[in-house]
Parts: sequence; structure tokens; C-alpha cells
Amino acid sequence: MTSRYGQPTIYAPFEGGVAVGRSYREIFDTGKVRKVWRREALLDFLSSGTVVFPDGATFFEGVFEVPPGGELHVEGGDARISEPNPLPDPSEELGEEILPLFREALIGSLGDIPEDAGLCLSGGLDSSAIAAAWSSVGNPGCFVYSVSNTLDEKLALETAEALGTDPSVVKGDQVVSLEELENMCRILEIPVHIPLGPLPQFRLLSAMSRRGIKTVYSGQGGDEVLCGYPWHFPMAMDRLAVGDREKAELWKKAQMESPPMGVLTLRLVRRCFTRTSSWVNLNDGGACAVLGLSREEVCRRRGVRFFAADCSDWESVRRQDLLNRTLRYLLHYDVSLADHFGMEVRAPFLSDVIVDLVSRFRLDFLYGKGTLKYPLRTVFPEVPEKVRFNNVKTGFWHNGSGLPELMPSVKRMLEETSLGDLVKVPGMVDKMSPLALWRFYSAGVLLEDGGITA
Repeated sequence: MTSRYGQPTIYAPFEGGVAVGRSYREIFDTGKVRKVWRREALLDFLSSGTVVFPDGATFFEGVFEVPPGGELHVEGGDARISEPNPLPDPSEELGEEILPLFREALIGSLGDIPEDAGLCLSGGLDSSAIAAAWSSVGNPGCFVYSVSNTLDEKLALETAEALGTDPSVVKGDQVVSLEELENMCRILEIPVHIPLGPLPQFRLLSAMSRRGIKTVYSGQGGDEVLCGYPWHFPMAMDRLAVGDREKAELWKKAQMESPPMGVLTLRLVRRCFTRTSSWVNLNDGGACAVLGLSREEVCRRRGVRFFAADCSDWESVRRQDLLNRTLRYLLHYDVSLADHFGMEVRAPFLSDVIVDLVSRFRLDFLYGKGTLKYPLRTVFPEVPEKVRFNNVKTGFWHNGSGLPELMPSVKRMLEETSLGDLVKVPGMVDKMSPLALWRFYSAGVLLEDGGITA
């Protein structure tokens, strides 16, 4: 049973067998595995937002995830994981000449498209490319999430119009209720470290299911496979400079003329995703003090070091985001939501063919003209140029009024659940930031829902 880069496989050995599933719910519904929350995992999450752990460990005792590239073998009641297939090393051989093959591969990665399929079109580059690939073989069924007439919505609608398809626009309420948040958190099964992060997808899939959609396509994985996060770029240029310093300097200058975000914000983001200490400092928000831990202690925690990571070169940060951090928890949330609504989720960017092909792109092509994901910006010219070369991060974001008041719920959870057992300085709870408070709320909802803490 393989789990290369896409949908994760979860397993749990028990006396006389091994439970295997796509979700934690499937594991616990066997009745063979007891639901016990790992104390150390909760501390890692509450203090810093860590949601992926080393050695395939999860939030639950005795429940593991097959690592990307690994293979699960179940024999005679025993589980064994083979060595993960390594991420293909970039041979730096392929450039512009490969665009026709890249286009063909993206179209082929859609597979046989069922009649009851739909695409989550966000207005970002990745989902727009999937829409263009689909339009090459049929009429894409696009669904657009809308709140407050955002840039995301405008770009998505322009893409749909250019491709000759009439999208379904799902209007989301700006107001978010506690009831809706609790429902979403329970469906996701594990805590969420980004406030409201999965909410648009939750609302969009709910609407799509009511319209009979059973197969959902998304642009998930595009940033990881094509190394499209802002923190990838400086390390990629350092690597490029080893063989072509002039081109690296030219591309760096080109990006600074039109950066993906403000210069100071860009510097902070790059440090946050390549240094454990910067990650903890940014995400702490008073949570460490509430847990009786210093930031230095949290930085030394094994789970936090694995998830946040100190990445010193392009290869390490590339592998970190594809194998150990961002992609794994995003895929879990997608699969959990899709399963809840009776859907299958497909992420074409994570097909083996695409991963292997992109891994062979030359760096000067991958970041052509100082632009993140340059090949994807040029492979489908039918997508409007303002969408393809928009360098402001877009995607499914909730742009409403924000979080409801969480403090009363968190204080109740501290009294009624094992969440309170983790708190060492309760007097500091009132001083936590909204980000830290959200983490306690997200974990508390799930602890209320069942299970014990080891």
C-alpha cells in the first residue's frame, strides 16, 4: 500500500492485526484501537502550531501515518514500512523545450473525468492551470467561493470566462458562528493551526455535495511540487549561483522589482519557514507561557524541530515542504472534508508523472525571469495574463468579519476537558494572542468530542 505524495494512509497495529484507513475515524471505528491523544503532540501543537510529527507519529497513541514515498506492508498481523522512495533529485536538464510535454502531462494527470466531477477554482495560479487542463478535454465544472467580492473571486471569474465555462459561485456568509467552527473542527479530526484556514473549502464542498458533485479536483500541491513559496526563492538562487551567478543575480533583481509581498514581510516569512526559532517566536502568542514552557524549550522539542525545521539550502527546504510539513496536513484536511461529504478528492499536481517531470526542470527555468513557478505561468496561455502573472498570493481565504469570541469557550474547555491538564499558568490564558487562543479552541473542541489524553 503506497502513499507517495498524495492522499495519506493511516494505520494502527493492534493485538492480532493492523487497522488501515484514510482517516482516523476509520481506524477508531474498527473498535480495535483506543482513541488516546498524545500529550507531547498536543504540547507541540498548542505551543507552536506543529501538526506533522517525526517517525510517522500522529496526534494519537499507536496510530501512524505512512510517510510520503513509503510503502506499508501488512503481513501476519504485523506492519512494516519500507524505506520511502527519495524525492527525485533535480538533474537541471529541462527548460522551455519541455513545455509541450508538461502541458500534456498536466492534462493526463486529470485521469478519466467523471460526469459528477467539479473543480475548486480559487483564482490562484494552480487551480486556474487545472481548469485550463480540463478545458482542453471538456467543459470544466468550476465552483468559486465568494465573500466580499475579493480579488480571488474576480480572478477566478475571469479565468472561467476565458475558458468558456460558466462557474457556480458559492456565496459565503461573512459572519462565522461557533456552531459552524465546532462542526468543521470535528470533521477535520485533528487540530487546525490556521484560524479559519479550511473554512472556505468546508463551505465550498458542502455546496458542491448538495449539487451532486462526487469527485473534487483541486490545485493542491502546486506550491510544493513547483517550489512556489516565497521562502524557496533565495535558497534556489544560491544554488543557481553556483553554476550561473550572472543569471541568479538577474533573477533576484527581477523579483525585487515586483516582490510577492512587502520587503519586510517577505524577509520575516522566509525566516519563519527556514528557522525553528523564528517559527516559534511568530506563533507563540503567549501559549508557551501558559504551558509553562520557554520558547527555547519549545524550539528543542523533537516534534517542533521536525515540523518547523532549520533549512539551510534549497534541497532541504524543498523536501521539507513536500514531505514533512505543509503538504501533509493540507491533504489530510482536504481528504477529511471530502470524505465527510461523500466525495473523492483529486490533486493532479501530486501525480508521480508531474513530480518526476518538475524535479528535472532547470532552476533558471523553474524561476524564469525571477518569477515563482514560471513554467506553470507559461504552459497555459489561454488563462488570462493577469491571473498567470499575478504574484500576490491568492487562494481560498475567508475575508469576512473574523473569528467569533473564543475565550469563554476556551475557559470552559480548560475546566471540562483534559486541555486544562496541560496548562501550568492559567493566569496567562487571558493574555494569549488570537492565534494562540484559536489553537487551544481547536484542540479543545476535539477533546470534548472524545478520547483521553495519555
